[in-house]
Order: sequence, then structure tokens, then C-alpha cells
Amino acid sequence: MRLKPITLLSFFLFCVQVSHQQTPIIETSLGKISGNVFTSRKGRDIYAYRGIHYAKPPTELRRFAAPEPVEAWNETLNASNDGPSCPQSFTMETIDEDCLNLNVYTVNVTASNPVIVYIHGGANIHGSAHSEYGGGPQYLLDEDVVLVSISFRLGAFGFLSTKTYEASGNYGYLDQVLALKWVQQHIKNFGGDVSRVTIIGESAGSMAVTLHLTSPMSKGLFHGAIAMSGSATNHYDIDNVYWSRKLAYDLGCPRYNTQYLLNCLRQISWQRIVNITDSWEPYGMANINWNYEIDGKFLLEHPSEAIFNNRFNRVPIIAGVTLNEFDFEPERLEGSNDLLDDMNDNFGLYATDFLQFKITDNNDERMARIREFYYNNKTINKYNLAGLGKMKSDGLIGHGVYRLVKLAKKYTNVYYYRFDYIGDKSLYSNGAEKAKGVCHADDLIYILPKKTFQVENNSTDIFMIDRMVNLFASFAAKGEPPIIDNITWTPSTANETVVLYNDRKVRMGEQFEVERYALWDELFPIEKSGAGISIPAILLFSFALLWPFLCQSKLL
Repeated sequence: MRLKPITLLSFFLFCVQVSHQQTPIIETSLGKISGNVFTSRKGRDIYAYRGIHYAKPPTELRRFAAPEPVEAWNETLNASNDGPSCPQSFTMETIDEDCLNLNVYTVNVTASNPVIVYIHGGANIHGSAHSEYGGGPQYLLDEDVVLVSISFRLGAFGFLSTKTYEASGNYGYLDQVLALKWVQQHIKNFGGDVSRVTIIGESAGSMAVTLHLTSPMSKGLFHGAIAMSGSATNHYDIDNVYWSRKLAYDLGCPRYNTQYLLNCLRQISWQRIVNITDSWEPYGMANINWNYEIDGKFLLEHPSEAIFNNRFNRVPIIAGVTLNEFDFEPERLEGSNDLLDDMNDNFGLYATDFLQFKITDNNDERMARIREFYYNNKTINKYNLAGLGKMKSDGLIGHGVYRLVKLAKKYTNVYYYRFDYIGDKSLYSNGAEKAKGVCHADDLIYILPKKTFQVENNSTDIFMIDRMVNLFASFAAKGEPPIIDNITWTPSTANETVVLYNDRKVRMGEQFEVERYALWDELFPIEKSGAGISIPAILLFSFALLWPFLCQSKLL
């Protein structure tokens, strides 16, 4: 993705937002914490406590294992700098395997303000909680909220699995659970209300949010959810075992005996592991090889099945997509004539690479139906790549979010949106540096600024920052969106799906892309969407019966 260069002025404005003023010393049951002061967009003091470890280093025998809570400390912890980000490539941050830390931003340590916990995206292989590059607090903290951003393990470190007890996967998600428990135990000391915690994620972070909706381990740890451009209620083929064994093979480790595999991989540097896994990314396009496991602990069944059967954590939900998502991404293939010719001849065989589901052969019926729908049997060439883009937008993002809304609205308030506003900034721009549309993650810049990609103070887009920040803060405080430009955002109901279209002016309307999503519904019905370990029916039946009582007693 091509980013616009940061201007000298905007870089200066971002950097001077850190003040030499001292913060209050926070006293927790783990120990004392000191920080420093940021300045919000509107000039407000933000107390910033960064790089706070919530878990022990996930190294040596703790690599490829569930996280362990951090131990208490004696001296006052200096939390005035960001902690390291988890192993990955393509980043400007400090990287270290001892990366399970979080940042807390607050404006009043004696208040009881709603809490927003940010789970970053990045295809489960990159991203961070870093205050400059992962998402700063300068916008959200103009409202009376507490912001927590968390780092968690990525790639093989977060998701390696052989579907065995020794390597059951989901380590990145277990990291998030432990961080959410840390919030419940300590956020009151930072001025946060433990009964009003909203989790928010974009892309793979949004998928994580929806997994927490269906995980019994996450019950009671949050009270609202915001899912931006991603949901685990999709068709993705998930084969962590394949990628785990491929990693072992590429590094010369044993592949089939889990203990031998782990022993070997634990001796290899994180840099070598990252370099190997980076080489697997095909064609420089969005993909997500590492994903969740239905392990009988973090997840008991496929998220679609859990929500369909009302076995999920019923909290208010905001869920939506951007207007164009990945529509423009295939444009990077314009010069790949041989690849496009090969796709025309072997379209079915590219299902895993571009749409992330397994196929039987090149004549797979689902791929034939998809190609007919989006291309009407026309040849794919550099002039009509928009069809491939819409295919990816629907298959990887849009339909999964649509299904989340469709299933969850029967049991809880779901506020569905499409972000249509084309601002000055976009991850996809034309030769004149103008946005082509509203692509994947373009909406996130109005909530969490990054030094390399942010809205300048003199931009005409400032109104959208005010709108989005107020929207998210109000939802975190009250469990429902505010009135926006005299428009009341009503939730969808069991019998009706309604959408808020967020453009320069907002409006309420009906479901979009009805025919396109109907195709994916037909090709991937819920009863065939499961992945991972099958849980016996009697266990699921018992779980369904006990869920309300377990939730009330907080045994889960």
C-alpha cells in the first residue's frame, strides 16, 4: 500500500505533543507506575503510561505457550516510553520477543470514565500498540474516556498449532484475554470504569473482537464491541497446522512429533522465523494465513455457529465496512501479465491465495460461480481488475461483517454502518495523491492518528474526527451511538436490517450489496462454515443449557 509522505509541519505537530509535565503516580497491586504527558488535538493534557508489561516474557519455554501474568515489582515503573512491538517486519518500532505490554491514556485518574481497548489489525502478522505508529490517543482523549492499546503475539508466535495439547494455538488471542483481565484488575487506578469496557478492532483486530464475542474465556471482560472491517463469521479456510509444519520444514526442524518440533523452533531466533514466514505472502496482497483454532478452551465452535445458536457474549455491537475495502488492491497486478493469464486458465486454483478457501480442483463449482458473477465469463485483464477487487472486498471483509450483523441482531443491539466519506487521506490514491475511494482502514485515521498517516489540523476532514470520536466515546459510555447531525442511528432488528451511511452527511438506509452477499451466503452456508477441532454435539448442547448460569456465576 502506498502511503503519502508526512509533511515537515505535521511531523513537528505530532512530536511536540509530548510534554515534560509530570503525571500522577499510579498505585496498583503490582506496583507503582509513572508516565508522561501528551497533548490532545484540542490542547488537553493526556496522562500517558506506556510499555506496561501485563505478562512474563513469552520466550524460551513460554514461546508457543499460553501467557503467564507478570509478577509484581518493587521500584516505581517508568512507563514514559512505548514498549517493544512483537516480532514482525516492515516496522519503524523497536522489536523484541518480550513484547506483551500495553499503553494506558487517561485525562483524570480519579474519575470513573468508560474504557476503550484497542486491538490492532495487520493480518495477524504485523501491527502494534505504539503511540506514534500504532495509533495515538490525541483524538479520543478529547473525550472523557480511558484508552488502552495492547500488543500481542503475531504470526507463528501467536498462532502456531498442531492441534495437540502441546501446541493448541490461539496464543495471540490468549494474550488479549490476559490483557483484558489486566484492565479489569487495574484500570480503576487510572480513572477507568471496569463496568464500561468497550473493545474495538479493525481488520484482523476486528476479527479478534468478534472472536471475543464468542469465547467463554472473554465473558465479563468487556461490555461493548466495535468491529471495523472484519469478522470471524466468514468462510476462511484455516490451516495453522499446515503453516506450522511448513515453518518447521523450511527451518530444518522435525515436522510431525509436536514436542520435537517445539524444541527445535524454540532454539531459533525470532528474526529467522519472521524472515521465513514473510516469504510466504503471495503477490503482495491482503491475506491471513495465521488464524484462530477451535481448541475447546478459547473457542468451542465456529463463531458463526456460536452466534447463530445464541451462544455468545451478548453486548451492544457496532459493525461495519468501508465503501471500497479492497476494490483497488488488485491494481498492483496491472503489470503482471503472465499471472493474469494464468489466473484466466486456472482461476479455481487461486481460491486459497485470493479468497482463502479450499477447492477440490480447477473446476471447483464455487469458484466458477464467483467468476461468473463478478466477470460474466469475461477475460480478466489489467483493464478490469475492479471485478477482482470487489470479489476480495466481499469475500474477505463485507460478507463476514454482513453475516455477523445478520446473526447477532436477533439477540442484541447491532448498529450497522458503511463508511462512505472520501477524505484527503487514503491508503490508495491516484497519481495526483487524491483518494480513489474509501479503502480498507481509511476510516481508522479519524480515530487513532499515526505519525506517518494522519489528518492535518487545517484539513477539511477535521469534522469527521469530531464525529467519529464523539460516536465511539458515546457508545463506550452508554452502549448506544449518539444522535449524529439530527439522525438517530437505530439498531437492526430480527426482522429488519438498517444501515447508517457515514458520509459528509449521514443517512439511514437499507442493506447494501444484497445480491453480492446472497451469493456468498449460498456458497458458504453456516452449517458448512466450521473449521478446526470438532466439538461433540453433547458438549455443545450442555454448554448451551449452562451458558446463562455460567455467565451469572462468572465461572467462565
